Amino acid sequence: MQDNSNLTRIALRRPDWLSHPAALTAAATLAPFAAFANERYPARPIRLLVGFPPGGGADFVARQVAQHLGQTLNTSVIVENKPGANGVIAASEVARAAADGYTLLLGVTASQTISPVLSQKVPYDPLRDFTPISNVGSTPLVLVVNPKLPVKTAREFVAYVNNSSESVPYGSAGTGNITHMAAELFIQNTGVTRLRHIPYKGSSQVLTDLLGGHVAAYFDTLPSALPYIQNGQLRALGVSSRERSASAPNIPTLDEAGIAGYNTTTWFGVFGPPQLSAPLVQTLNEALKKSLSAPEAHKLLTARGVEPILNSPERFRSDMEAELGRWRAVTAAAKITLD
Repeated sequence: MQDNSNLTRIALRRPDWLSHPAALTAAATLAPFAAFANERYPARPIRLLVGFPPGGGADFVARQVAQHLGQTLNTSVIVENKPGANGVIAASEVARAAADGYTLLLGVTASQTISPVLSQKVPYDPLRDFTPISNVGSTPLVLVVNPKLPVKTAREFVAYVNNSSESVPYGSAGTGNITHMAAELFIQNTGVTRLRHIPYKGSSQVLTDLLGGHVAAYFDTLPSALPYIQNGQLRALGVSSRERSASAPNIPTLDEAGIAGYNTTTWFGVFGPPQLSAPLVQTLNEALKKSLSAPEAHKLLTARGVEPILNSPERFRSDMEAELGRWRAVTAAAKITLD
């Protein structure tokens, strides 16, 4: 009978060239690509984290992305709400996730370009620790008030605040949130001094208190506020963008309403963990473009005030760099910090 022991030892012995440092580095670099090539993607459900509670604008966009991206990729895309710290909690989890394409982030202005400039304690670098895949849309904010407030225009609201005997409370979805920063821009633009900031932990909580009359005003995202505006529960005084929204053409811009030069919007985008491979980025970018440009998805987004924006990862990163510079200047002027 043949003795195979020597053959076994030979087969298990590592070739000498594999011990060379350069070869080990090359093998490690190619490993993610090899894994991607050997596994059909996606082979299991994808998690899409959103850093805000159900019911707000970011949650609405996340669910539209999940539904239509899942249909395109023929898999389940599961939305996971992980609210807290203006989206920083959800973003932090994605920044630490495996770069395999199964954990993604629906990032927003607050988590990716405002909080990182407000605090040195944010546990990630917005450019280094994420892989931009595509911006998916932007929306204006809208200044809304309780209909019982005796104002019908933005200028009347300014006069009401200036003539108030005590400070007028306004809500935000959190300190440093875009809904807070939009109000700070309004304050800088108009010079009002009697608005008092009340931060909440998400849009739905602010809306509850605004409807109940506990706060007077709120700069909400249009997708979140539009149903309340349409059914008369809230009064819209103006949208924050340069032009009127196609989904709410009867609402003037704040610039038209007398707040000269006012302009800001918020965006939503899909990110992966750092070092997501080029093939995965390309697959996801193409799937997002295909799924969100479909007539049904486009109609659902625009009906709630979200203008779809589908661009390259490179353009998305460039836009983020510009946003970071803008919010550094705004927060410095407002002397706002989270530290």
